[in-house]
Amino acid sequence: MAENPKEKAPPAVRKLTRREVSGMSTMQFLAEALVPAKRLYQYVHPYRSRFFTGVAFGILAGLFNAVMIFGMKYVFEIVLDGNPGKQSVTVPMIDYKINLPQISLDGDNAIWVVIGVSMIIPFLMLIRGLLGYLQTYCMMWVGQKVLYDLRSTCFTRLMRQSLSFYSKQKAGELIQTVFNQTRMAASTGSDLAANLVKHPISMIAIVGTLFYIDWIFAICALVVFPLCLLPVIYVSKKVRKAGGKEEEEAGALMVLMQEAFSGVRVVKSHAREDYEIKRFNSASKLLEQLIMRWKKAIAIVGPLVETVASLGIAAGLAYAWATEMTSVDFLIRYAALIALYPHAKALSQLQVQLQKTIVATTKVFEVIDRPLEIDDKPDAIALEGCRGAIELENVSFEYKKGIPALVDINLKMDPGKTYALVGQSGAGKSTLFSLLLRFYDPDKGTVKVDGHDIRDIQQTSLRDQIGIVNQDTFLFHDTVFNNIRYGNLNATKEEVYAAAEQAHAHDFILAQENGYETVVGDKGGNLSGGQQQRITIARAFVRNAPILLLDEATSALDSEAEHHIQRATELLSRGKTVIAIAHRLSTILQADAIVMMKDGKIIDIAPHAELLGRCKAYKKLYDLQFEGQARAIENSEPS
Repeated sequence: MAENPKEKAPPAVRKLTRREVSGMSTMQFLAEALVPAKRLYQYVHPYRSRFFTGVAFGILAGLFNAVMIFGMKYVFEIVLDGNPGKQSVTVPMIDYKINLPQISLDGDNAIWVVIGVSMIIPFLMLIRGLLGYLQTYCMMWVGQKVLYDLRSTCFTRLMRQSLSFYSKQKAGELIQTVFNQTRMAASTGSDLAANLVKHPISMIAIVGTLFYIDWIFAICALVVFPLCLLPVIYVSKKVRKAGGKEEEEAGALMVLMQEAFSGVRVVKSHAREDYEIKRFNSASKLLEQLIMRWKKAIAIVGPLVETVASLGIAAGLAYAWATEMTSVDFLIRYAALIALYPHAKALSQLQVQLQKTIVATTKVFEVIDRPLEIDDKPDAIALEGCRGAIELENVSFEYKKGIPALVDINLKMDPGKTYALVGQSGAGKSTLFSLLLRFYDPDKGTVKVDGHDIRDIQQTSLRDQIGIVNQDTFLFHDTVFNNIRYGNLNATKEEVYAAAEQAHAHDFILAQENGYETVVGDKGGNLSGGQQQRITIARAFVRNAPILLLDEATSALDSEAEHHIQRATELLSRGKTVIAIAHRLSTILQADAIVMMKDGKIIDIAPHAELLGRCKAYKKLYDLQFEGQARAIENSEPS
């Protein structure tokens, strides 16, 4: 991949509102579009040789239009007028004479001579087409490379963002940015660059040739050419406004689809299929209307340009009549005019592409330039030989200002011991996990692993030392084997199988149709909740990290499976620091220490028996659970 351009202090891309864009003059709009274009060139720069080769082919293709006109003139004079042709032609601008063969149409072979001379035109068309193809290929090659680099940079930046970033963003909009808007942005470095080179050069070549052949005719025909810009200016603001709105609505539609697919269980359980379909169709209809609005504006530009341009042809006809011009001479001049206007028409349609590009590049670079809330220090160290010693010193944290999640937490955990975090919901247990994993940084205080402030440790190195099993399981749409090995990408087949056996998942995996190669479906939808949980636990086993975090790891298991998992966890925990969040106290009674939390604070820390005797909050929680279990057993017994 190309060198990462974002590290070169790139020019800032200003975020524009739709109102600002639609209210700009054409020159202001082009000036604003120049900023992201300069930024994008940093991505083109690694491929500049191929890029400028494409530009060169575009220039040659444009200039070859002049050769086409002279070639057609030569052929027409021989075939239509029977003129043997001039013995030489002077090349404009450089006063260079090209000697041409004298052609005779007399004799029995005249028809073959005519066919041979006429074939000059397809030959010239082939050369121009080849030049155009080479330009398109080079620009397309560069465009795909830029797209790859842009998408990679954008996705990498998103993967480096903290959890707080994702809690404020819509996943659908991020997908839209990485997939669609990077594609639109990359087109600036290929399609736009090609068009902005080829079409102006072609127009200059054709106009120059017209002036060389007959400057009076050229003036008569082109005096109205500036009027061709009026239709473009007229529709430009409408196009810019509709094009920008379309990009926003496309993002909204992506959000709607992503949420509907991700929450399909909720949708179906509430019988809201028709409601989601109605929402989708409504958003899709609005998007359709916006696309039609700017497409109609673009479509009308062509006929308007051609209508205005025909005034030039009418002026040329009047001049041809007044000068008694031959039909062949007029045909050459007319062919040059006809060749000119498609290029003008193509340039007139670049407005909407520029508009969509400036919206897309602004969004893409907004993502790329967004600072990382959690980032490694330049001198961050790699944590090696981790023992699993954890310490929190005076740690306080708030998700929202004024609403504390943790308050002055002081906690020391020795290597190789098991600690349980208990307390009502909102006590701060999961937040403590998040700070230890450095999903967030504490507002005050320090979190240490093996005596190192985790802010001084590389994030990847830190998390490599931690295995985790969450209460809410997540499995990838992949095979069982790959889902387990996700915990350690270097794990062997034997290690994956061993981890599955420890998690009591091996037997049910082998019972699947394809065993370990069974695809679990989206989010593990082809498996039961308990099966998903056991695969997640196997993933933590294969990781074999010195620190193990368990967030109600056995919540989805029956009593027998829970018993097996507890035994496996005990085996896995030897020599490791285990921190478990448990809502069922029966699962953590044997912990070395139980940390009782309430309202973001630690009330007490002690083994179960000691804590039960001295901590009222823990005893209340214990009595509520075990008395409730006793009553449930009594009620289940037959009278």
